[in-house]
Amino acid sequence: MNRTLHVADALVERLTHGHERHGQRWHLHLPRGDEPAVEVRPLLVLLGLPTFGLALAISVLTTYGPVILIQLAHSPTAVGALIGGEGAFALVVPLAAGVISDRLPSSPLGRRLPFVLIGAPIAATALALLPFSFSIGVAGAAILAFFVGYYIYYPPYRALYADLLPRALYARAQAGQAIARGAGLGFALLTGGLLLGLWQPLPFLIAAGMLAATTLALLPVFRLQSRCDNSTLPYRPASLRAIVRQSRNLRVFAVVNALWEFSFSGLKSFIVLYIVRGLGRSPAVASAVIAVVAVAYIAGAPLAGWLADRYGLVHVLRLTSLVYGAGLLIGAVPDTLPPLLIGLPFVALAGAIVLTLPQALAFTLAPSGSEGAAAGLQDFSRGLGVVLGPIAVGAAIGVSKPVFESTQGYASMWLVIGVPVLLAAMLLKPLEATRAGSGSPADAPTPLVPGPERPQGN
Repeated sequence: MNRTLHVADALVERLTHGHERHGQRWHLHLPRGDEPAVEVRPLLVLLGLPTFGLALAISVLTTYGPVILIQLAHSPTAVGALIGGEGAFALVVPLAAGVISDRLPSSPLGRRLPFVLIGAPIAATALALLPFSFSIGVAGAAILAFFVGYYIYYPPYRALYADLLPRALYARAQAGQAIARGAGLGFALLTGGLLLGLWQPLPFLIAAGMLAATTLALLPVFRLQSRCDNSTLPYRPASLRAIVRQSRNLRVFAVVNALWEFSFSGLKSFIVLYIVRGLGRSPAVASAVIAVVAVAYIAGAPLAGWLADRYGLVHVLRLTSLVYGAGLLIGAVPDTLPPLLIGLPFVALAGAIVLTLPQALAFTLAPSGSEGAAAGLQDFSRGLGVVLGPIAVGAAIGVSKPVFESTQGYASMWLVIGVPVLLAAMLLKPLEATRAGSGSPADAPTPLVPGPERPQGN
């Protein structure tokens, strides 16, 4: 541990005092409330790197883990049950990790770093061991350990954004995080199959290594935070029950986020089957459609940050939810692919914006000192959507074959995933009016906590 911290010190010195030829743009420091994003880019880059590692790791597990599991279980049902454990653990572990990280007493490791140092090795080790499993029990234990480590790590890491950044930078920072998440997903999908063909454990080992390497990027950030005078934020944590009970806005957010994730999870689970079985197209065509969606996702992330800065988080989320939800509903009408392709880029772009900004909204609605609880609440609501979305879509397809006979029932998917997004837009309207009427818009660049301005690091 001491050696790791020495390495972190060296990295901080190089970022803060070295590279003078690069000037102020490479100066790593804790930002003031009035600083533009370009001046804190080194901090944003280091904060975003673990998102790439986490996205790569979970994408490799959920995409290529079934290749390992089917050889051991010989049952698609058992494989689905094991991988679907993600949603179950999203209901428990992140709530505990987020709340506890808010309530830890001050220490040299801070409140968030212990969870990162515990979760990252568990998740990386489990991912590396999965392809070497010799029984379904061992494989199941590896997957269980991965999700426990992943959800111990993720909410406290995401709360670190609220610890370090003024509210004016939340949306812009989440746009960068969304790009890193999309890059991790894209890297897994584009290279995983090739690596799997070379040697079956290879994509898992690379993903585990990347998770460990990107986690190390946080060490200079933690060291910088601890070395700044008075850098510890004045936390005033409350119980999660009290926070949710006292904040109507957070309750609305939890419901809305669950509806967004319900829709997205249902879409992810059945879009390939809709194209292949419902429309009779090849898997290659399905991959091309998914590639268009991935490009729109990456393009939509920076656009989301710019729109939120200009028009407000709630306003942008409500309008893009209306566009996204309406576009999904229209998808139930055609029974051939060309009409869908016409509107796909626009609908995917609106969906990318909807999926980029929820974390920033959660932090702006959370009481100061409870950002870890807000991150845990977001993952809890996400878990509800992850569990229920595929179940609802699958059931709808099964019972609607006589109605949507030309697509074998798969066109009903668009109705099931479109209605929740429109409902989310309607739930956001009172929240938007409340924030506007109070004179405190959800994205207002107010200080994260009351008191003097956070000092700038050296």
